[in-house]
Amino acid sequence: MHDLEPYRDMMAKCSHCGLCQATCPVYLEDFLQTHLARARMDLIRAVLLEGEIPVTKRFREVLDRCLLCTNCSRTCPAGVPVDEIIAAARNQVYQGKRRDPVRRQLLRRFMNQRGMKGLMGMAGSVAHKMGWTPEELPAPASKPFEKRFKGRIPAKGKARARVAYFVGCATNTLYPDTGKAVINVLAHNDIEVLIPEGQVCCGMPALAEGDLPLVQEMMRKNVPVLAGCDVDAVVTDCTSCGMMFKAKAAKTLPEDDPLRPQAEALAEKVWEVTDYLNQIGLTAEPPPLPESYTYHIPCHRGWTPTVDDAPRNLLGKIPEAELIELENPDKCCGAGGTFFMDFKELAADIRTGKLADIRQTGAKTVLTQCPACRSFLRTQFEDGQVTHPIVLLAKAYGI
Repeated sequence: MHDLEPYRDMMAKCSHCGLCQATCPVYLEDFLQTHLARARMDLIRAVLLEGEIPVTKRFREVLDRCLLCTNCSRTCPAGVPVDEIIAAARNQVYQGKRRDPVRRQLLRRFMNQRGMKGLMGMAGSVAHKMGWTPEELPAPASKPFEKRFKGRIPAKGKARARVAYFVGCATNTLYPDTGKAVINVLAHNDIEVLIPEGQVCCGMPALAEGDLPLVQEMMRKNVPVLAGCDVDAVVTDCTSCGMMFKAKAAKTLPEDDPLRPQAEALAEKVWEVTDYLNQIGLTAEPPPLPESYTYHIPCHRGWTPTVDDAPRNLLGKIPEAELIELENPDKCCGAGGTFFMDFKELAADIRTGKLADIRQTGAKTVLTQCPACRSFLRTQFEDGQVTHPIVLLAKAYGI
């Protein structure tokens, strides 16, 4: 993924069929052909591979106005990995310097500390209260997840499986309620949970920046930690984190890198937590919970074909809980990690359509496995709550 040349043949497979038109959130909002995957492939090839066109401000804008949602990659008949090509192109254009040095250093520190713990966490709280951070981001939790839970969480009964839990930045700093629900629900269903020490960010923010050396830095810390765990599975509550370890980790490393086999072996064990629970089954029958909810499917779920329906199947076991389906459950909300901060108006316009779909259901609870979606939707959904599916299951159990 560090070099565009290996993608040359894949880019040539784009037949301009136009199927990406139906799935690209940016194109569906501004209807500019240059923002379609097929146009981006042509531009990247002409500018960066053939050198026929210089790198211009407009080229950078076309490159940057991609959410890396992977929707086009999933619908492409030729299987062109558009998101990886965009990331490789950004890496070549910006060489880790897409942002100013201060922002890059803050991003690096954020990723290494999974959400600015300690003094930086306090500074984050102050910055939020003073209005210096985007309103879409909630204030940091008073106590991060890693300060509340550590080590081994025993199963409630006889353990039938043992998993390692990768705790993402948002769960650690912003939504420790999700992490608490994950370990409680797993333990309640006779699954032992190990929280490995030494975890850092999955690398997704750096991938979006095109800062592949920083992504690699994260992988060199995470892969040995997670691959070294004697567990049946590695679970995460975030679909973006899952995608990074399942589908991207090995590709961010050179082919002859000694860590690459470990990354490939780790990928075989990675699951999104509701998907894992749905696959292994519940041992504890949930009590009734008279609550209606709707489900927003996050974009980064193409790495597993069963995650779309896992929350539906799992929560369908809760008596009296009612799922009210969205008209377009898998339509992007516009967050795109930090995309909403760089293209505020465009992201807000994409979100408007998603919110209209949510409101027509009448449900007061929106469930999604993506913390970025959760943050971006919550500020404009004042009459309800946005949370993780596992939180609703924990609520049913009363844990």
